[in-house]
Amino acid sequence: MRSAPKKYNTLYKKGHSERDMYLPRLDPKGVIQCSGCGAFHYRRHWTLTPPAGFSGEIRRHLVFCPACLKIHDRFPGGELTLRGVEAGERGEIASILRNEESRAREKNPLERIMRMDAANGGWRVETTTEKLAQRLGRSIKKARGGKLVYKWGHNRKFVRVVWDKSGAGGAK
Repeated sequence: MRSAPKKYNTLYKKGHSERDMYLPRLDPKGVIQCSGCGAFHYRRHWTLTPPAGFSGEIRRHLVFCPACLKIHDRFPGGELTLRGVEAGERGEIASILRNEESRAREKNPLERIMRMDAANGGWRVETTTEKLAQRLGRSIKKARGGKLVYKWGHNRKFVRVVWDKSGAGGAK
């Protein structure tokens, strides 16, 4: 008996990964500073401090890092939904999220919270990378308990993380 052909794309399983279109294809020479956040780009890496031992000139013309471009274009890499957050807890949860963002940004300045807004009796937090959405969800679960559910896109470049305080259910 012959099986029916697959109706979905399996290239992501074979080591083919889609490239982030916001990352530069070519490595610019020297040091470039982002006009939006002040991060420095040197040798294919973004940092918050200028590179040590670099003696050349830092270019300061109108250049933006990939995170600033994603924020400007409203193109999130991850989304964290917080359910069951009461009004008295919002300040504490916001500080947990901001502290975790600052720790993540020390390692990778391209990981940032794009937006936090109230939605459907909870919160929706959009991030520039999928890793930061996972990290924020884990930190909220560690601090407050509850249940955490991950929903990946087919190319694994976007994730929806759902945290439910009651721990009763994942996604609707």
